[in-house]
Amino acid sequence: MMPRVSLKRLREDRGAALVTVMLLVSIMAAGMAISFDALGFMTKRHTASRMFEQARYYALGGEQLALTAAEKLWKAKARLEEAKVVSYPIDGGQIEGVISDASNCFNVNSLVSKAGSGGYKADERAMAQYGRLLLHLGFAEREAVGLTGALVDWIDSDTRPVLQGAEDYDYAALDTPYRTANTLVRDLTELRLVKGYTPEVLARVGAHLCARDNTADTVLNVNVLRLADAPLLAAILGPNVSLEFASRLIATRPSGGYSDIADFYFERAFEGKAVEQDIRAQTAVKPQRVVSQVRVRFHDGISRLTSEIWLNDDGAAHVASHRFGVFQ
Repeated sequence: MMPRVSLKRLREDRGAALVTVMLLVSIMAAGMAISFDALGFMTKRHTASRMFEQARYYALGGEQLALTAAEKLWKAKARLEEAKVVSYPIDGGQIEGVISDASNCFNVNSLVSKAGSGGYKADERAMAQYGRLLLHLGFAEREAVGLTGALVDWIDSDTRPVLQGAEDYDYAALDTPYRTANTLVRDLTELRLVKGYTPEVLARVGAHLCARDNTADTVLNVNVLRLADAPLLAAILGPNVSLEFASRLIATRPSGGYSDIADFYFERAFEGKAVEQDIRAQTAVKPQRVVSQVRVRFHDGISRLTSEIWLNDDGAAHVASHRFGVFQ
């Protein structure tokens, strides 16, 4: 005989089942909400990633425009005393570009020249010019010799130190030992590793330096020299040229600049001063180095690209280095 189930018990069972069902529905609803939130986040992240990626491509396109502009400036012997700013609207945003002539700097890699063995050896003429630059910047003679020697030894291929230089054994004695690079400087930040190049030293000399991807001599664009570049000009022109003489040359430059480098040396200030041909070859009226900065806004994506562009003797431009991020 089947046991009887009271009406009260049946109602209690149904109530418990209903509570269980409602609890399950609540858990499922919460799970669905979390899933939709996660899906929405992933969708937004993917969309943002696509926007940033597209902005980077636009920035690289701007770099190519800068290459073309640099070559045009070279061919036209155009003066770019002030940075040139351009802006282009794009569907969903804007491209902004700044291009400036950064020719007037000392190529630290010119401190060496190619050796017959395929390595690099010290270049005495460039060393003398670099030493004079340091002297014109206010360094004592002993400091200038030491800083020049340490940088040469950092780049050259041998293990024999030049005068007051620093080779591997100088760095091996440090708390964190390392060796000299024995190759060209790729980025000026490397100089922080070179003996004597403290933050204070770099703050004084860094703005006058650059690192070309070869050992080419430093070439200055006399048409865009500023008074702050007088130490560079005096260093290149030779030991008989004072800082005051170089400053006067810059200050009295014709408003339209020089159409030819020969016009620069026809200045009355050069009367009675002999300037060797190889020194004259280190001055020009065309840009040698250009810095391009591109900022792209594409919807919510923003990209910034700073590029260092060098021009060869035939005016062909190439990107020596570039980095994404905050403008330099």
